[in-house]
Amino acid sequence: KTPPCQKIIPLKNLTMFRLIAALALFLFIVNVTIAAEKQIVCAKYRKDYSWSSGYRVEATIIKGVELNKATVTFNYKPISTYVVIFWDKGQASIIELDFPILTGVGQSGEDQKGRKWEISKSSI
Repeated sequence: KTPPCQKIIPLKNLTMFRLIAALALFLFIVNVTIAAEKQIVCAKYRKDYSWSSGYRVEATIIKGVELNKATVTFNYKPISTYVVIFWDKGQASIIELDFPILTGVGQSGEDQKGRKWEISKSSI
């Protein structure tokens, strides 16, 4: 009695599989590389009983999981969205947003020192 033949995958299907695998890998790499987004924002912080002047600055919008990778820490909530503003060499504000999407309407958040912020995509 002859042993049963193994199912042979046609060359056409193998090529399609490789194409799909390459596309999935490409999409994964693109997703990882564009996890942080640069954006011009209007940022103001809470002072005693009023708000500071608005600052029109470039900020990095990033998820907590990516911020943890970048800082090699576990200091940030993985699913939260953060706004990182670099003021000067060695000086940055890392603001956790209360809502995960930054819009043109003021979005509240809090920095690593507990200071309240209002951030929006709109200019001053």
